[in-house]
Amino acid sequence: MKKNCLKPWSFAIISFITMLAMTFPSSAAPARGKVTGVDSGSISGWAWNPEDTNDVQQVELHIFRSGKPDPVKYLHVAADQYREDLAAELKDGWHGFSVKVDWSGLEGSDFKIKAYTVKDGEYYVLGEPVSYSKGSSKAAKSSAKDTTNSKEKPAAEASASSPAESSQPSGSDSSQSLGVFSISGYCNCDKCSGGSKITYSGKVPQAGHTIAADLTILPLGSRVRIGNTVYTVEDKGSAIQGHKIDIFYDSHEKARAHGRTSQEVFLLR
Repeated sequence: MKKNCLKPWSFAIISFITMLAMTFPSSAAPARGKVTGVDSGSISGWAWNPEDTNDVQQVELHIFRSGKPDPVKYLHVAADQYREDLAAELKDGWHGFSVKVDWSGLEGSDFKIKAYTVKDGEYYVLGEPVSYSKGSSKAAKSSAKDTTNSKEKPAAEASASSPAESSQPSGSDSSQSLGVFSISGYCNCDKCSGGSKITYSGKVPQAGHTIAADLTILPLGSRVRIGNTVYTVEDKGSAIQGHKIDIFYDSHEKARAHGRTSQEVFLLR
């Protein structure tokens, strides 16, 4: 009788625990990853959340001059590119990232790169810092082997300096950070722009100069800096809404090779 009497209570307890689990889901685990390569034109690596592989990680890279406490440049990129080595190591290859960097625009010769993901306002380190020297014929590389991460307060936060202040090159025009935009590439082929050879502004597009933007945010003629290149808004697009920018390239191959990145955009005054 005792055994039979306890059964309803057991069901009630199990139901209560199940309800709690559904009401208060466990927080997602911080991402894992690292910087795996640095060369004369780019920084690459990977980041993923092993508990939710559909959770695309937004990576923030801080570049320091060796021996200096504050970053001299910030880069933002989504870890959503395919890599064969990740497919072999993680059984899921869509968690790589690669972002362009112009070392010539940075003072000094020796640098250190730290990678982070940000979750609920907390910064999580991705792997160990990687060093790079200008003019080095040998790129810094490491494998895609999984790494553990730790929570850390970034140097910028500790020194109370903002990304917009630190990433502006010395001697450049006065600029205002507009935040992080989703950046993609396009050309004047049929697939990208219906074969039109003229921008919305009536001008012929130029690689390294013309961009398409949401004109309610960046009107025609606005000059912005993305990385170390200054662009002019001369075009618009039906899919370019909000914090999105399309950079014009002189070929479809180059536009596709750009992929989609996340970078801080500065409005030049």
